[in-house]
Amino acid sequence: MVELVVIRHGQSVADIENRFEGQADYPLTKLGKSQAKLLAEWVQCQYTPDVIFSSTLKRAKETAEIIQSVNIVDIIFDNDLVERSNGIIAGMLKEEANIKFPVPANGWKRHESVQDAETEIEVRARAEKFISKLSSFITENPSLKRIAIVSHGSFISMLFRSFLNLPYDSNVFIPTGDTGIHIWKYEEGIRVIEKINMQEHLRANT
Repeated sequence: MVELVVIRHGQSVADIENRFEGQADYPLTKLGKSQAKLLAEWVQCQYTPDVIFSSTLKRAKETAEIIQSVNIVDIIFDNDLVERSNGIIAGMLKEEANIKFPVPANGWKRHESVQDAETEIEVRARAEKFISKLSSFITENPSLKRIAIVSHGSFISMLFRSFLNLPYDSNVFIPTGDTGIHIWKYEEGIRVIEKINMQEHLRANT
């Protein structure tokens, strides 16, 4: 059995400035760093990982490094874990983007996107690629018991679909708050969703 501790990064500067973030590379806020520290300490007590995989974007990278500072394990940075690219609106204030680049009345089709952004199909392909690489990594390292994965809200939802082998056009979304934690497992050939969006580490300190 291998346990996956799937984690969203802490609050970023773009969150408080109400910007479309995507692959715009904003760092954590002071609160985001505090959230990540609480997360790291809680993970150490509850779900100590053997290794961490992380997105290369600053907000995820900083979160992973804070986890690593408490849980002394290697980080493997992987560009396939970055958030969905939202192209021309990346970093733009949401109010401005909604005026300049409004979403079509019936939404974007799965093969379409705003200018220069990834389509939903392209994001799913990237999630499938990461899950395939992860599976190979687990096979090549049979002593592994637990892997932490630090990524982004929208991309975690796509990883969820790939992990469960859901059809590419599934309308499935799992919410993930700041430093929210999901627990997924490979257990005797079965893929198990054990917990979704845990944030006990934040609630215990409010």
